[in-house]
Amino acid sequence: MQKSQLLTYVYNTAIVLILLAGITYVVLQFTHFGHIEYTDNARVCQYIAPQNTRVQGFIKEIRFEAYQHVNEGDTLVIIEDSEFRLRLAQAKSDLARAQQQSKQAGSSVRTASSNISATEASKAEAKANLDNLAREDKRCEQLLRTGSVSQQTADQTHSAYLAAQARYEQICHTIEMQRSVADETSHNLSATEAAVKLAAAAVELAELNLSYCYITATHSGFVGSRDINIGELVNPGQTLVSIVDENQKWVEANYRETQLPHIHEGSEVSIRVDAVPDVEYKGRVESLSDATGSAFSLIPIDNATGNFVKVEQRLTLHIALDGNSAEDLQKLKAGYSVECEVKY
Repeated sequence: MQKSQLLTYVYNTAIVLILLAGITYVVLQFTHFGHIEYTDNARVCQYIAPQNTRVQGFIKEIRFEAYQHVNEGDTLVIIEDSEFRLRLAQAKSDLARAQQQSKQAGSSVRTASSNISATEASKAEAKANLDNLAREDKRCEQLLRTGSVSQQTADQTHSAYLAAQARYEQICHTIEMQRSVADETSHNLSATEAAVKLAAAAVELAELNLSYCYITATHSGFVGSRDINIGELVNPGQTLVSIVDENQKWVEANYRETQLPHIHEGSEVSIRVDAVPDVEYKGRVESLSDATGSAFSLIPIDNATGNFVKVEQRLTLHIALDGNSAEDLQKLKAGYSVECEVKY
């Protein structure tokens, strides 16, 4: 009987100890003493840059493997570029033709200008000759009245005057026609110069589209999974692969609104990561969001009719990882869950 009671006592004591150990564990896990604000609703963040294509085409070559490290500027994917090279060659041909037409138009403008200059000189000469013959014709008329010259001489002088007048008028008409031609050639020159600029822009566009056939890394880091294959048709804006930028890492932690009175910019943060249990990371609150998470949701909370149960909101903190070694930071990966303790 005593032995049975002793076993019962030991059994009950063991049960009580196990319960106390469990309660202690739960308390230690979910209760944090001291001047700290705790949350496990946090994660490691890095910039993830999608590498998109800007042109449509078939994949010709893939130069990366899944989760491979790449450097900024490395070629990741090549899209079949034969069609784009032909478009570039056609654009260059159109540019050469437009430049030749512009050159010819410029030559025509210079020729028209030279013709006008030469005709203007002839006009000045014809005007001087006309003025001289006009004076001579008037003098002969006066001499004819006094009988100092014969009628034949007066007629010859008058005929010469009329011929000079006709020649002068013809030259004036020629100048008007030449100026009209010059205006037209100037207009053609402006049109051909505009065509040259348009053709040059077409060449630049063709070169740009050709360069888009070569997808290069915008950041240094590690690529994600490879979900594309050679020969696959891709469209503009399609993401071919994403790169996790290795240069910047930070933590985003969501704290309840009741915890915020003790949290300020510059507050020190202690960070624990499940995947790196042997390292305690240091951090600093760099900024606080100006709105809660629910304010950014697609369907914001409507409190117009009140809440039967008050819903506690959370605010996101941006925590900079200051004061940590490069080796320890290298162990952090985007998306890791972390536990944060803000000290106050």
